[in-house]
Formats: sequence, structure tokens, C-alpha cells
Amino acid sequence: MTRICVLALTLTLAVVTGCATDPEAGPSAEELDDLDQWAAASDGKADLPQTMAETAAWLHDFYFETMSAIWNRQEHPATADAAIARVRGMVANPTTRLYPTRVQRLRTDVIDHSEVNIQIAPGKVLRLVGDPKGAGAFVDGATFQQSIGAPLCLTWTELQAAIRASYIGGYYADSYVCHTVTERVLRALDVGSASYAAHIRTYSAAQWVWGPLLPNWNSRTPSDWAVSRACPR
Repeated sequence: MTRICVLALTLTLAVVTGCATDPEAGPSAEELDDLDQWAAASDGKADLPQTMAETAAWLHDFYFETMSAIWNRQEHPATADAAIARVRGMVANPTTRLYPTRVQRLRTDVIDHSEVNIQIAPGKVLRLVGDPKGAGAFVDGATFQQSIGAPLCLTWTELQAAIRASYIGGYYADSYVCHTVTERVLRALDVGSASYAAHIRTYSAAQWVWGPLLPNWNSRTPSDWAVSRACPR
């Protein structure tokens, strides 16, 4: 396989498996070199399946389980309206409180995963994710991995807007990946994503391939965001 083919394949695989630094530009030469090295290291593994049936089973398991950022089969409401109704059932008087929210990151050797997590109540978290199992809200008992960037606090109206922004039609790696869902949620909250993206590898590559293509023109300063100013100091 030529280096160009490896780069093309690796860029696709890397963004798919972990949905980089500047969301307003394409992937850097350093990012592409990292992905090229990852492809070279993973090429020709002896433990790959040897038959078509084994290959199909391996790909299914890798795509829906190993690659998935959602573990333990968390509940995934089928629509935004269903997710909003689910939240109503999780907390008393949902319209009279604020919901602490963080951007979460999972780091691997070369690529990262991102998502937005909303604390609904003690032990009740709504994770807004672009995942092979679907885009949208997943119900969990704890936030996912590492929090990055400024904390946010959402009103009931803002919470609904975030949930609706996370539901994207189509299929993972065809219509969306994790970072494009994170980006759409932040835009729905009038948040500038650059300060988060600076800590997330492959973020810009995901936008470069799947969008949103236009830069996020919202301020990079958390004090300019209503959803950040609302958090207790």
C-alpha cells in the first residue's frame, strides 16, 4: 500500500474511531503523520480474521462494541423528544433548576473521543454522543472519562436545545462522528468550541470531513457565554 493510500485510509479510520487542535482548519501535517504511523504499526496483524464469515463477525464486533464509546448498553432514547421526556421523568420540577454540563474527552495513543455530559441528578447523567449505536442522548450513572475546558450550566430551555442538537440523522462515519455531535451541541448553546478543541486530537479533522464546515464564530471567552456565566462561582 502506498503512503498516500495509507494516509487516506488512516485519516478515515482515525476520525471514525475517535472522533485535533484547531477546528477552523484542516488536519495538520503532524496529525496526518501520526495517523500514518498508526496505519503502519497496525498493518498486517497476524490475528486478523482469515475467512469472510470471521471477518464479518470481527467487523461487527469492532464497529458496534470495541469502537463504541458507549459501554454497558446504556439506554438510548430513539428521538430527541423521547430523551427530553426521559429527563422529565428523572427529576422533580425539571424547569426550575440548572444542569451542570461538561465536555468530556477520552485520549488514546493517537486519537481522541469527545462528548457532552449533563448531570441531571445525583447518579443520573445524560451523555450527548455521536456513536456507532446512534447520535443523541445516552442515559448513564456517571460522566465519561476526563472533563476539559470551562464548565457550563444549562437552563431547562438550553438543555432541550442541546439534546435536540445531538440527534443527527444518518449513520456513524457517513453523516457524523463524535466530534461533529459535540460541535453541534456547543453551537446550539452559543459556545465557542475552539478552547475545547485545543485539547482534543482529530477534532479539526472530523469537521474537515463531516462538518460543520463553517468556523464557529462564537467567542472563545467563557465569560461571554450565558451558559458559563450561569454557573455558581
